Amino acid sequence: MLQFFADHLLRWVKETVGAYELDSHFIILYKQVSMRHFTKCIMHIKQMTGHEYRDIQHTIIASIAGAVSPRFVHAIHSLMDFAYLTQNPVHSPQTLQEMMQALSDFHYFKDAIVATKARKGKKGIKEDFFILKLELMQSFEGMIKRLGMLIQFSADTMEQLLIMHCQDLFLWMA
Repeated sequence: MLQFFADHLLRWVKETVGAYELDSHFIILYKQVSMRHFTKCIMHIKQMTGHEYRDIQHTIIASIAGAVSPRFVHAIHSLMDFAYLTQNPVHSPQTLQEMMQALSDFHYFKDAIVATKARKGKKGIKEDFFILKLELMQSFEGMIKRLGMLIQFSADTMEQLLIMHCQDLFLWMA
């Protein structure tokens, strides 16, 4: 989901708000404990960690509110809600319904993204939403009902294990 955020949502926001204005919105945010404060900019960073993308996700809605149309904010907010709801370790019928409602809300408000001409491809502006990961999201509810959760779409567990084992190996070799 982080890659989807970086490849699509963040790019749509950048195209609509503008890189300079978006950077200035992030620069003036108050510092918060356990979150990175972007003192220079976010749009010119070549590589970001998953934690940095998550820190941007936490504040993206507040950063674009007022700078774009309410329908655009609702579209982005709906996909962010969906992303957060998919990360629940345990799902109930209510969380599944909320998850699918968030995705449905995105489809209702996605015309705002098209109206701002934020969705671009190699050949220019795109008015469709044929995005493989977006199509895959339609099947999340069924997968959760069959498997219980979507652990294969989260790298947190593997990333933490890799860090722990690499540190142990490094200390052992030193």
